[in-house]
Parts: sequence; C-alpha cells; structure tokens
Amino acid sequence: MTVHLVAFPSFHRFEPQTRRTVIEAFAARYGRLVGVVAGVTILLGILRGIAGGVLGGLGSPYGLTWLAAIVLAVAIAAFEGARLSPAVGRLIATREPAQIEMLDQLIAGYGWLELAGFLVLFSLMIAMRFGY
Repeated sequence: MTVHLVAFPSFHRFEPQTRRTVIEAFAARYGRLVGVVAGVTILLGILRGIAGGVLGGLGSPYGLTWLAAIVLAVAIAAFEGARLSPAVGRLIATREPAQIEMLDQLIAGYGWLELAGFLVLFSLMIAMRFGY
C-alpha cells in the first residue's frame, strides 16, 4: 500500500520518461518481493487460524470472519497479480508520454482500490481479535 500511496505519487514530480525509468528500477525489486511477502502473510494467517482451532468452529462468528479474511486476502493478492502488476509492466514497456500518464493514473486508481480492500481486511482482523 505504501508503494501506491507514497512512492508512486512522489514520482509525479518527474517528467513522464524519467518517471517511467524510476518506476522500472523500483519495480524490478518490488515485483520479486511482493509476491513472496503476500504469499507468506496469507499462509501465516491460515496457519494461525488452524493452530487456534478455527477448523472446529467454522460456523461461529470467528470462523466466518476468518474465512472472509482469507478469501479477501487471496482476492487482494490475485488483484495485484492480475491487474496491478501487468499495468506496471505496460508502464515500463511504453515510451509515449501520454501513455505513461494514462497508465500512471490507472495504477494510482488500482492502488486506492487495493487500499480499500486492505482496510476491510484489517477491520476483519480487528474483529477476530475480539472474537468475531
């Protein structure tokens, strides 16, 4: 989330070609890292629920909240891989300033959508802390 809300917007002060170059360098490291971090985070959430005994009470409020959180986490990760990452790839591949601007705006919108999903996920995690 920080990347889309802090890093990418800070790149707006650069000209489109420079912005594309900076994002290309940034994405080279970010792309490899984000998939691993997302996968491990989701796996740890699943393991934490199983270790806490959620499988014995999937129909309980906690179990349903846990299931919703897992489904939403997988959906956010899938969105990152299916929409956001390809848009960054297209941004890196293009040389046209107008196309760079359009893709930059698309990526910003995707970042806000991903943030909204994360805030819902975070709310579910807080609810689980209180037994829901």
